[in-house]
Amino acid sequence: MTRTADPAYMKEINKSIVINKIRFHSPISRTQISVDTGLNKATVSALIDELMQEGLVLEIGQGQSRVGRRPIMLLFNAKAGSVLGVELGVEYVRIVVTDLAAQVQNTYNTVLPDGADATDVIETVVTSIQEAMAQVPSSRCGVIGIGIGVPGLVDFRRGIVLKAPHLNWDNIPLKAMLESRLGKPVFVDNEANAGALGEKLYGAGANVADLLYVSAGTGIGTGVVIDNDLLRGADGIAGEFGHMSIDTNGAQCPCGNQGCWEMYASERAVVSTFEKLAGNSSRFEDILSRLAESDPAALQAFQSVGQYLGVGISNLINGLNPSMIIVGNRLAQGGKVVVDGISQTIAKRCFIAPHSKVSVQVSELGRDACPIGSAALVLHDFFTGPKADVS
Repeated sequence: MTRTADPAYMKEINKSIVINKIRFHSPISRTQISVDTGLNKATVSALIDELMQEGLVLEIGQGQSRVGRRPIMLLFNAKAGSVLGVELGVEYVRIVVTDLAAQVQNTYNTVLPDGADATDVIETVVTSIQEAMAQVPSSRCGVIGIGIGVPGLVDFRRGIVLKAPHLNWDNIPLKAMLESRLGKPVFVDNEANAGALGEKLYGAGANVADLLYVSAGTGIGTGVVIDNDLLRGADGIAGEFGHMSIDTNGAQCPCGNQGCWEMYASERAVVSTFEKLAGNSSRFEDILSRLAESDPAALQAFQSVGQYLGVGISNLINGLNPSMIIVGNRLAQGGKVVVDGISQTIAKRCFIAPHSKVSVQVSELGRDACPIGSAALVLHDFFTGPKADVS
């Protein structure tokens, strides 16, 4: 059924306009909201009364005025509720609890058991979220929802994980499964998309309209922001550049293809290169520690992976022309060594590099980029006006 602009529907839209004005511009007065939004003062006052009753808006005293009565200033109450942002990694579950301004209040980490199947992983996710929710302080709105980033192809609209090679998942209806267990709205997205959203809204990309977020860990995921919007594509699954081929006869990838970019620019590539140079097996975390000590083999391993990251990124710069590249996930812990490897390769290989102002840096949010971006999915839905049904 098509929803027409009846009074109740218009009220919901106007209420969304007002709360978002206060969210992003408080402290602000009722008069200023009326001026900025074009809504009349009576409408603004009535909507603010409702928002105050719901605990989302607070009065904080009088502001300054050159003439007439000093206005009562309004503040967004970020403590009125909480959100859980989740990153599902191949080996771990990371949960952040944020307020309604996406400020992290608590963090929880759970290690996934080796060889766990989808049922076991989902059970661990549910248990971890339930334990985190039990620790959330009571508030007016409570926990308003849960966002989760997953490494793989995700149908964002339906919340279905279509394919996650590193988890060995196919067609997992994760949104429905979690909502039935947790009793809260759940939003599921690709982890790199979530990371890109987190950096765009709250991190290094806050003042950038076009950026590429490269999540380099067990594999490579990419989140693309064009003209301030996340690029999703026709089927909602854009950004899987980690599986573009950079060597037609290269190493076999878990996705079934050969020579995928992530086979040469991921944690496994760091470990493989280091082991060839050092002559002994090692863990990624140990190589990171050696890098901090300027170990030559560790340094060369991260330089090599930085260069391979640069190869793929050069192609993406040529095609997408972003103004910023943000490297996140565990390879970002390589810091300057990785960034220098990327930048040097871009300078050599990228066709448009001499004409582009692209900058390269590591994630400002670090390990929280994905979970904060996942929380942002919930906040966006909660504070966005009603969606029109045009069917």
